[in-house]
Amino acid sequence: MNDQQFLNGWAEFNRRKWNCDAIVKTYKASNSDAYCDSLLFLNNNKKLFLPPLNPYNPTFFHPTPTNKAQKIGSQWHEVSKVFIDSLYEYAGSANFYFPPEITDIRPFLWKGFIADIKYTYYVDLPYSLDHISPSLRNKMKKANTLDYYSVRTDDMEAIHHCLAGTEARKGFSHQLSVKDLLMAQELLGKERFRGYVCYSKDGAPVSASITLVTGDENAIGWISASKSEHLSDGIVQQLQNLEFNDLSEIGIKVFDFYGANIESVSVSKSHWGGSLRAYYGIRLPGYKEVVRAGRDWLALNSKKRMTK
Repeated sequence: MNDQQFLNGWAEFNRRKWNCDAIVKTYKASNSDAYCDSLLFLNNNKKLFLPPLNPYNPTFFHPTPTNKAQKIGSQWHEVSKVFIDSLYEYAGSANFYFPPEITDIRPFLWKGFIADIKYTYYVDLPYSLDHISPSLRNKMKKANTLDYYSVRTDDMEAIHHCLAGTEARKGFSHQLSVKDLLMAQELLGKERFRGYVCYSKDGAPVSASITLVTGDENAIGWISASKSEHLSDGIVQQLQNLEFNDLSEIGIKVFDFYGANIESVSVSKSHWGGSLRAYYGIRLPGYKEVVRAGRDWLALNSKKRMTK
């Protein structure tokens, strides 16, 4: 699977859904064939922003074939020089978020950007039930005993039915209609936009999730939702297990849980035995941040003078 196909499809979905500009940019090093593809979202003022339901700005770095870490690092720094010029042009008050695969943001810091840090969990696939907590295994057994069953599906109405359960429980809206889900499925294709539903023994959808396959070996858990009255029955765990197995069968090596920045969410995701990964947002400092930094600098130097 070509990541350009994902970038183009995801860009078009966001253009239509959020009425924004979505630009796929290619940044190429001047001294090698290394390059980077990235998706930039722009608001009405032609400045960077991140639309809802986007964890990061999808970005894929392609070094030339080599196993030398020093060479890969050098190529990334060369590509970053071109990348930085583009971000200067579109920089506003919003962060540009790199995916966790981009670990070296120093070239941007050296050019005046400031950084925020967030976290997610990565699960290596194929995975083993031996790596997850006993409580998850017990919940899966409970779901099986109660005759719940999980399948991969293209039924967006069943998935949307489950979204309403989480929205009512947590008091927010995904801002997604059945039409939106069908549009994303059409633009990305069913192999990249993969839906899963857990059904009760009576055939009612009670838990659902959608995964975005972003490349040959990577996938992101985009959205998930469940009916409150079934949550204690192990439906989420049964569905996640099916999803991991399905993704493993198509060669996915890494599943991104899409954020672990809220304590309760982080705890639940950690039980799957994944590794904690950082991801970075960068932006140019705004007026208020410059003033605040200047005030802190003056206060610090005033204290130094008083101690002399």
